[in-house]
Amino acid sequence: MMENKPVKRIPGVSWSLLAVVFLGTALRFLNLGRQSVWIDEGFSWLAAQMSFGDVTRLSLVDVHPPLYYYLLKTSLWILPNTEFGLRFVSALSSIATLVVMITFVYRHWGHRTACYVGLLAALSPFDIYYAQEGRMYALLAFLFVLAFTELVEALEGKPVHLIGWVAANIGLAWTHAYGLLTVVLQIGFFVCYAFARYLRDRPLPLKPKVVITAFAVLFLGIAPILLLFWMIRANPSGSVLLPETNRLLYLVRCWTTGPMNAFPAYKIPWRLHDLTALVMIGCALLGVRQLWKRDDLYHWILYFAVALIVLPAALIYAYSALTKHALWVDRGFLGSAYILYLLVGIGLSAVGSRALRGIAAVTIGVSIITGEIYYYTRFEKSLAASAFRSLPPITPQQTLLLTPPWLDCEAYYYLRAHASFWGIDAKAPQQLLRLIWPPGEMPRGKAAGCDSAELQPVSEVYAFGDPSSIRKVRSQWPSCLLTKKVWVYEQSRWHPLDE
Repeated sequence: MMENKPVKRIPGVSWSLLAVVFLGTALRFLNLGRQSVWIDEGFSWLAAQMSFGDVTRLSLVDVHPPLYYYLLKTSLWILPNTEFGLRFVSALSSIATLVVMITFVYRHWGHRTACYVGLLAALSPFDIYYAQEGRMYALLAFLFVLAFTELVEALEGKPVHLIGWVAANIGLAWTHAYGLLTVVLQIGFFVCYAFARYLRDRPLPLKPKVVITAFAVLFLGIAPILLLFWMIRANPSGSVLLPETNRLLYLVRCWTTGPMNAFPAYKIPWRLHDLTALVMIGCALLGVRQLWKRDDLYHWILYFAVALIVLPAALIYAYSALTKHALWVDRGFLGSAYILYLLVGIGLSAVGSRALRGIAAVTIGVSIITGEIYYYTRFEKSLAASAFRSLPPITPQQTLLLTPPWLDCEAYYYLRAHASFWGIDAKAPQQLLRLIWPPGEMPRGKAAGCDSAELQPVSEVYAFGDPSSIRKVRSQWPSCLLTKKVWVYEQSRWHPLDE
């Protein structure tokens, strides 16, 4: 039920909800450019250096559609070409998601529920992590939430919201493969809802011509991506393994307390992050109960919400397990976290006891805030910035060796040159690779030998990678590298490997 208690406002917005948006904005821009760019972000930056046509063709090699890269490239025409500029699109997408969710919840469940949902979203470690990463996951979450909210509004008899729903779904398909899966789920829900109303002789509150037009535009918009995914169906995802059951449990932790490597709760015996997850799930179940008490439309909103939380991850996990096709079962489901926050906020606002609400809020808050203190002060995605910025000027007598070779994404970002580096993969340490960055293309490795003319004057090798791995496989390197002085980056400085 909508709450009757008046709240202080400025032009149509309550002060408290505005404060929640400001808090979320501050947390997403706080230290946005502090952490080093890591491999995937380096890949995004390299893609943004290509022309729009080359970015489009990149989709035939990469496993991601091009919309995010288009937006990133466009944004870097205006923003500084720095870590801050690289992550700005993600931060802005995250803030937009927060605003859309708060507005939607306020309209349907009132001020108190909007505050709870808004605070959960504003403080969400899972969202903050990807809001501060130069990848497409925050954009994917924004389109996910927008599609959900616009469909609910449209089914209430507001046909103008079908425009937003169609646009959001086309954007989902053009952003990520999991976005296309969400489009299928959205269409399936729409059809099921319409059919259920038909069986009860209750037509949709939307004109048939409007619905047909919306679906026609939607199919036209996603048709190129359907063709793209058919063409690249055999392409593997990078740096990913077949998911195990514990990855689904890890996903729940991501939704509730964030990725545990970046947002660890205090290491205490009763595991605060697990307790927080249980409290949030308990509140979500109360939210389910509250939705069930309302009319038929809210029953369908409940079905839709639960489906969007459970089905995407479950379907991806099942597909990966059955086909043995390695896929991610965490980062692509940030949008589902917002739907969980919706149910948690509805459940929390329904708790009659202020003391119980306070205990639940404190439990969730302590776990999240302690993790975020660590994230903002100590966590590092990569050592790339400090390592490459502290390199001495590279001369013909010195060279950079990347192990593994795909660390070149970080090297090219920080060294900003169409230079050539060398690479060695720990799985085949006897093979030396020449890393090159052809104009208009992504960097690639080419097999090379010790007879290369560029290696002859080299006497010092700066090897960037895991020092323990480098020590382990160094003896298997090509013979020409064994006679050279090797430097490694360890303990915040470069020093001789044999020191």
